[in-house]
Amino acid sequence: MKSLEELEQIRKEAQAMTRLREGKETVRIVVGMGTCGIAAGARETLAAIMDELARRNLLDVAVTQTGCIGLCEQEPIVDVIK
Repeated sequence: MKSLEELEQIRKEAQAMTRLREGKETVRIVVGMGTCGIAAGARETLAAIMDELARRNLLDVAVTQTGCIGLCEQEPIVDVIK
């Protein structure tokens, strides 16, 4: 970080990501992040979802994580609740 402007940009990006997780949502996306899910690619799936929501500036979608729900053979699991 070399300037106040760069710090402000980092702050804005962090706030946008926080809004994606905690916004007044009309849609909630839950990603299974248990050990089995992470091994099956849940971390990359979560990152792709967050990137796409930010790219489209969708602020009415909340993204959360959950642990294992016992369907290890079907991981990574993403639940979309409207």
